[in-house]
Amino acid sequence: MGRLRKSSKNMVEHFSLPSVIFDTHVHLRGWEESHKTTPYRVLWEAFHSLINVCVGMPNTCPVIDSLGVGIKYLTQEINPAAGIIGMSKPQLLYVGLTDSNFGEVREFLKLPQAAGGKIYPAGEVTTGKVGIAKKSSILWHMCNIAEADKVLAVHCADPQIYQEKNGDTMEGEVKYLEKILNLTYPLRRWLKLVVCHVSGKASAEMILQAQNEGYRNLFIELTPHHLWFDNAGTHWNPSVDPVFYHCLNGLRGPEDREFLISLAANEQIKNLIIGSDSACHTTAEKLSDKAPGGIPSNRELVPVMITLAKEYGISEKRIANLISFNPARLFGTDVPRKLVKYRIVKQKDNLRYNNGIVTNPWNGSDFYFPVERLD
Repeated sequence: MGRLRKSSKNMVEHFSLPSVIFDTHVHLRGWEESHKTTPYRVLWEAFHSLINVCVGMPNTCPVIDSLGVGIKYLTQEINPAAGIIGMSKPQLLYVGLTDSNFGEVREFLKLPQAAGGKIYPAGEVTTGKVGIAKKSSILWHMCNIAEADKVLAVHCADPQIYQEKNGDTMEGEVKYLEKILNLTYPLRRWLKLVVCHVSGKASAEMILQAQNEGYRNLFIELTPHHLWFDNAGTHWNPSVDPVFYHCLNGLRGPEDREFLISLAANEQIKNLIIGSDSACHTTAEKLSDKAPGGIPSNRELVPVMITLAKEYGISEKRIANLISFNPARLFGTDVPRKLVKYRIVKQKDNLRYNNGIVTNPWNGSDFYFPVERLD
C-alpha cells in the first residue's frame, strides 16, 4: 500500500455516524477490580460517547471461564447497569478459554449475549488470570465455537518469546498468529475469527494474506491507540509519564501506525473492525513496579475515528462500516443502516476516566468531537 498523505481540506462542521456504534473490545472490570472501574462506569462513559454496544472481555477477577460466572456477571453487573443508563441494545460478553472448560464454554455459547470465546496464551504474563496452552484444547474450542456460530477472539503473544525478550514484541505477535492460522485452517470457511488489537504491519499483512487464501470470516481488529500513538512518541502528551502509553499488544513504530491507518482507509478490506481495548488501571497501579499494560480509550473511540477521517479523507460510509456494520455482521446483530448527522467541533481532549482515578494519556490531543445531533 502506498504512503498516505494527509488531506488539506478545511475543517468540515458536520459528520454522519451510524445510530448503533460498537466497541468490540472493552475491559469492564468490577468485582475485585472495582477500584479500577466498573461495568456501570464503563458503559456510562461509552453511552455518553455514542457507543451503544460493548463487547466485554473475560479476564476479570474472578475470571469468566464458566457458564455460572458469565451469567452472574451479566445479571448482576452488565445488564442492570445498561438498563439504568438506557442502553437499548444487548451488551455482549466473551468467555475465557482454558485447557479444561469445554463443557462450560458450550453452555455459555448458548446465551444470547455470548459473543464467543477468547484465547489468551497460557503463561503470557500480561494476562495471568486465564489462558490456554494445548493445541488440542484450542482445536476443541474452535470446533465448538464454529458450530455455535459465535466468534473466536485471539490475543496474539507467544509466551516463550515474551519471556525470552522480557516483554511484548512484534515477533511474539506474529509467531502466535501463525500458530492460530495454522490451527484454524481446516475451518477457515466457517469459523468467525478475530485477531484482537493488531499492532503493526507484519501481523496485519499475514492476516490479509490469509483472507485472500480463503479465510472468509477472519477479521482484523484495530484500536484507536494503535491508530493514534506509536513508540516514537507521536501524539504523546509530554506532561504525562510514558508508562501511561504502555499497552499490550504494544505500540509499534510510526511506519506500523501509518500502515494501520491505510487499512482503516482502504474500502476494499471488508473484514475490519475497531475495538477500544479500553483497559483502566489506577494512576498508582500504572506507576508501580508492575506497571500493567493498558490504555483507557473508550471515550476516544468515536473522536479518534472522526479525526482520522477528516485528516486522511476517509469516507463517512467507511467509518460506519468499521464501527457499526462490520461488527454487526461479525456478531450477528441487526442494526439500522441509516446514518445520523452530528455537528462536530475540534477541541482538546480533557475527558476523565472513573472520576479521575485513572490517568488519561489522551488529554491534550486535538480531536473532532460530535457535540450536537442535527437530525
